[in-house]
Amino acid sequence: MRLAWFFLLFFLCPFANATNQSKTIEWIVVDFAPYYIMNDRYEGMGRDESVIKLLKNALPDYTFTRTLLPASRAIHELSNPHNNYCMLSLYQSEHRKQHIAFTTHTSTVGLSPSIAIRKELIEKLNLDPSKPVSLKSLLNDKHLALGVSMSRSFGSNIDNVINSSHDANIISRPGRDTLASLTYMLHKKRIDILLGYPSEHYYLANSMGFENELTQLTLSEAPKLSVGYIGCTNNEQGHAMITLLDKALEEIAHTQNFEDILVRWLPDNLKPILEKRLRDRNESAAH
Repeated sequence: MRLAWFFLLFFLCPFANATNQSKTIEWIVVDFAPYYIMNDRYEGMGRDESVIKLLKNALPDYTFTRTLLPASRAIHELSNPHNNYCMLSLYQSEHRKQHIAFTTHTSTVGLSPSIAIRKELIEKLNLDPSKPVSLKSLLNDKHLALGVSMSRSFGSNIDNVINSSHDANIISRPGRDTLASLTYMLHKKRIDILLGYPSEHYYLANSMGFENELTQLTLSEAPKLSVGYIGCTNNEQGHAMITLLDKALEEIAHTQNFEDILVRWLPDNLKPILEKRLRDRNESAAH
């Protein structure tokens, strides 16, 4: 009898583990505010981690776990077919599609790259903060000094402007906290403008106490919106998770909670811009 119970448990345990695993979604997270905020007064209020909480509410029967990885390793681990990970806010590319399964629905929508700039410089240059400006003109005509994170892409149009502005004063910095150090340089007038994403600029300005001195301008070379998708490991379980998460994204996509999260880390002058572009996008999709 004992032998019979032993064999029964031996065969059932792997089945139980497989069932539990199929009901678990393991998220890759990175220590990169304001998408994931790990250790300050805004802890837990990051944009991407807040979207994951909405997905959890939409999938109450599933267990969500988190694995913290360095940003440099995240895509590599997600692409490994022996793993079972998912990650939010990924850009799709033909190369990535060969190794990662993506949702059809977007998981995050935000404004495209912008520049942070001192408010007093806006007045000096007579710029309109409600209208896009040309990065090419700021570099080549206004001769402003640009700060940019080394080896970071901002889309083909903006990358082309930077790479083709050979006589421009462009200061690039490597390292994990590059954007924070460049924000400090902007505050100290060592650079004139800083390239990044609006929510990153706003979070850093607030956390460093510079929010009253700095603001942001949208760029005419950038698309209106920057969209991200959920990517999961490209294997059988990953494809099953993608199907599940696509349905959950469809459920939360038009809720007020979702929109509130998307605009949370934007300055007041940019919130209405994203809200309008989200409405236009939804209306266009409905037709």
